[in-house]
Amino acid sequence: MKLSHRIILSISGVLLLLFTLWALVFYQSSKRRIYGRIDKVLVEQSDKIIKRFLEIDSLPNSLSGVSGTVDFTIEKVFPEYAESHQTSVFQSNEEYIDAIQNVESVREMTQVFQKRGINYELTLTTEVFAWNKTLDFAVFSILILAIILLLAIISIVSFIIVRNMKPIYRLTDWLRHRKTDEDIPQPDSNIKAQEFKEIESAVLESSEKTKQVFEAQKSFIGNASHEIQTPLAICRNRLELLVDETQLTEHQLSEIEKTLDTLGYISRLNKSLLLLSKIDNHQFKGETEIRINQIVNQALENLKEIYESLNIKVDIVEKQHIRTHMDPTLASSLVNNLLKNAFVHNKKDGYISITLNDNTLSVANSGIEEALDADIVFQTFYKKGENSSSTGLGLAITKAICNEYGFEISYKFVQNQHVFSVRFK
Repeated sequence: MKLSHRIILSISGVLLLLFTLWALVFYQSSKRRIYGRIDKVLVEQSDKIIKRFLEIDSLPNSLSGVSGTVDFTIEKVFPEYAESHQTSVFQSNEEYIDAIQNVESVREMTQVFQKRGINYELTLTTEVFAWNKTLDFAVFSILILAIILLLAIISIVSFIIVRNMKPIYRLTDWLRHRKTDEDIPQPDSNIKAQEFKEIESAVLESSEKTKQVFEAQKSFIGNASHEIQTPLAICRNRLELLVDETQLTEHQLSEIEKTLDTLGYISRLNKSLLLLSKIDNHQFKGETEIRINQIVNQALENLKEIYESLNIKVDIVEKQHIRTHMDPTLASSLVNNLLKNAFVHNKKDGYISITLNDNTLSVANSGIEEALDADIVFQTFYKKGENSSSTGLGLAITKAICNEYGFEISYKFVQNQHVFSVRFK
């Protein structure tokens, strides 16, 4: 969630809570004031009724009250009851009103008094539903006004926050699309806030340092790879000359052959690491239309000859002519690594099944009769088995190329077959 959205939601939540609490306090306070006023009128009416009752026995059934009529009754009570009800009691009840034929709220007051040594209880009842309706309407109107005010405040705050956050969004967008090996003009963020200026300055400074480190690393990798290849080639040449020009024992020849194999492995490893580094650093810029079927057939022709001694049966099914746009060198490396992996990790008299269909190249091969670890099979230097000729980088390079162009690569073990599939865009 964006910072601006988080701030807006937080402010909205706090304001909503404050308005809700205010509405509850306002409602209860207003209701208490209304009931206080009604109770005061009931006390005044009670004093009048008791005074008149003490003077004469004849009284009307009702009087005019604050919210309409005030109905009252006077009943005799026992001394024990009078003793326990010395103070006036106020309470709200629900009562059926004949005039409106509905149950509504009423306010009731009871008071005990004496006349000529006889205890009486005066009960006064007055309607309050009119006041409640007025109060409800007032609260509803104020709530509507409060909601409108709340929405207005949130809209204004949102506008201010989003407007002030736009420079950061522009800076983030610039940083997201910036490539380490390319010179991109600095973002026109137009930042005015001091804190955001410091963030922009730190980001630009860090970005420049990253580019310098990247250039230095790229230069080092290229130079180191070149410098390593030269002495490796010299060592190979000297050993080959030694074999040709010197009478050596069978044991010595065997050891020299092992050394040449090791040098060859180091040379392949060096080239693979350099290629992987170039892919990760996005150094392949050229793109053209690639015919995957053609590259597969060319690679198969070469690999069949190299691994002829394994007597591997190869079946290829071309249900579709797959075309995509990518660097030709990387296209060749992707297909060659995928097919070479099927040959290298196969068994004698094994088989390879290649399918081109639904924009997908699938390569299935026999080999060890257990599944590879799908979570790490594409990681660098992953090996399973004792094949010394493998550098453990072929599938890692294939994965890196797929990531570079957004292709989907997957592995699964089906019916004792190791199946690697690449779905092209």
